[in-house]
Amino acid sequence: MFNSFKKFKSKARFQAIFASILLGIGLSVATLAVMMVTLKIQGKGAELIHYGICGALAVLIPLILYFIFMPSDRRLAKRLDSLYTLDEKVSTMVELREAEGGFATLQREDADERLGKQPIKMLKSRQLVAGLLVFFISIVCFAGAWMLPVKADEGEPPIDAFDKQWLITAIGEIITKVEGSYINENLKEKTLTELNGLLDVVEESNYLSEMKAKAITVVLSINSALAEVNSAEALAVTFAQSQNEKITALAKEFEALSGTGLKKAIEALGKSLENASYDDANFVADEFNSYLASSGVRSDDPVYAVLKGLSAMLKAGSGNISDEFDDAGAALSQELLLQKLNRTEIDSVIGKLCDLFGITVDDLTAVDPDTDIDLRDPSNDAPVTDDSEVEEPENNMGSGGLGTGEVIYGSNDLVFDPDTNTYRPYGELLNEYFAKANEQITDGKTSDKITDAAEEYFAKLFGSSAGNDDNN
Repeated sequence: MFNSFKKFKSKARFQAIFASILLGIGLSVATLAVMMVTLKIQGKGAELIHYGICGALAVLIPLILYFIFMPSDRRLAKRLDSLYTLDEKVSTMVELREAEGGFATLQREDADERLGKQPIKMLKSRQLVAGLLVFFISIVCFAGAWMLPVKADEGEPPIDAFDKQWLITAIGEIITKVEGSYINENLKEKTLTELNGLLDVVEESNYLSEMKAKAITVVLSINSALAEVNSAEALAVTFAQSQNEKITALAKEFEALSGTGLKKAIEALGKSLENASYDDANFVADEFNSYLASSGVRSDDPVYAVLKGLSAMLKAGSGNISDEFDDAGAALSQELLLQKLNRTEIDSVIGKLCDLFGITVDDLTAVDPDTDIDLRDPSNDAPVTDDSEVEEPENNMGSGGLGTGEVIYGSNDLVFDPDTNTYRPYGELLNEYFAKANEQITDGKTSDKITDAAEEYFAKLFGSSAGNDDNN
C-alpha cells in the first residue's frame, strides 16, 4: 500500500535535505563574506569569533530550512496530481488512507498504481535549484572578500618593496655588527632579541607606521638594557651630590666613562685618606654606602662590588689604604672601558634605527616621557674619509687611528690579520684588539706602564676627548 507514493516522498525528502544544506551553507558563507568586506574596509581582519558565528549559522539554517522545504503528505499529493494530471487521485488516496471499505481500498490501489507508472525523475525542486545557485554565488563572493586587501589606517599606502628590502638588509647589518661586538653578554642578548623581533615585524608588515612603532619600542628597550649594565652612569648622579671634591671628581669620570681618568681620581682619593683620621675615613665610607644604596645599582654589579669593598675596608680601619685604592682603580678602569664600549655600541645602534625609521626625540618621549636618549650617532659626528682625501689632520695616530684632537676614530688603513691571513681595515679590528688586550690586562700579564698606555689608547679610540685626559 502506498509503495509508489513512498518512493516519490523519499525523493522529495532527499531534495529538501540537499536544498537545505546548500542554501544554509551558501547563506552562512555569504554572511561571512559580508563581514570580511566590512571589516577590511575598516582596516581590520576577520577573527575566530566571526568564523564561529558563520559555522553556527551553517548548522542552524539547514535545520530550519528542512522543515520549511519538506512538504507534508497533502502538499506532496497535490503537487503530484498537478504534475502528472491525475485528477486529484493521489490527494484522494492520501485523504482516504485511514478509511475502511472496499471502495476506499480500490481507490487507493488504483491511485498508487497510476502513480507508479509515472517517471519519478520528473519530480523537480525549485528549492534545490535555488540552493545550488546561492551556494556557488556565495563561494565566489567569499573568494572575492578573501582576496580583498585590508584598507590601511588613515589611507597609509603600503611601503615600496625596494624600501622594505633595504630596511631588512640594514637591520641585518646592525644585527651582524652587534653579534661581532664585545659588549656585555646580557646586553648583547637583549639587543639581539629586540633587533630580531623588529626584523620579523619589518618582514611581515607592509606599513611603515607599524615598523616605526616597533622600532621605537626596540630603541627604548635596548636603552633600558644599557642602563641596567652601565652602572657607572647611575653612580655618577649620586656621587655628584658629595661636598668632597675628590668624590665629585669620581662622579665626573663615572659620567664620562673614562677608565684612565677614574683610575687616577680614585688613586688620588686613596692618597688623601692615607693620613686621615678614622672618623674622616669612616665619613667617606658612609658616603660610599649612601650613594651606592640610592643609585639603584644591583649589589652584584662589578663597580658596586669594588666600591662596597673599599667602604668595608675603611670601616674596618685595616689594610693599606693606598694599595687598596690603587687595586680598585685598576679594576674599575677595566670595567669602565667595557661600559664605554657598551655605550658606544648601543648609541650607534640607536642612532642607526632612528635614522632608518625617522624616529625623533618627540616620538620617544611620546611613548616614555622619562626617556633621555641622545639621538646623535658618535660615528657620524666626524666621518672618516679616505687617506687620499686627508690633507693634514691635526692629530694623526698613524695606522692606529685618525682624528681631529677631540675624538679619535679607527682609520681605514689596511693591517694584516693573522687569524684570517688577510689585510683588513683597522676599524673592523678595533673590538677584537680591545678584547685581546683587555684579556691580557685582566690576567695581569702586562706591566703597569703598558696597562696605562693601553687603557688610554682604547679610551681615545672609543670616544674619550683629549681635553678630558688633560684634566685628569
